[in-house]
Amino acid sequence: MNDERTELVAGLVVGALVGIGVGIGLGFLFAPRAGRETRELVRRKAGELGERVRERAHEATDRVRAAASEAAEKAKEAASELAHRGREVLHHGVERVRQAYERGAEAAQEKREELLDRLEELGES
Repeated sequence: MNDERTELVAGLVVGALVGIGVGIGLGFLFAPRAGRETRELVRRKAGELGERVRERAHEATDRVRAAASEAAEKAKEAASELAHRGREVLHHGVERVRQAYERGAEAAQEKREELLDRLEELGES
């Protein structure tokens, strides 16, 4: 999950929780109950809300961890693929250098033999 999407989800969760809290608070203020009953109800609902917030926070944390783990795994796979391709390119380059060396050695040998033949011809004349 990318950072922008994570921030959006976190913002939505926080906004929903704040909205729920404000709604509950307003409901208690305008409810026709005695003060003691209202306070007890507020305490109970606040505890329930706190528990829900903790649950949602744990769920969000788990999702973020899972997304981070998945991203790390994908990065490892990409790095492995890149290393494999690098080895292939290196092997291909080494092979090309070896072939060029062999062609150069053959050409040098041919020139050497050609020069020796000319020297023999000059020596015989």
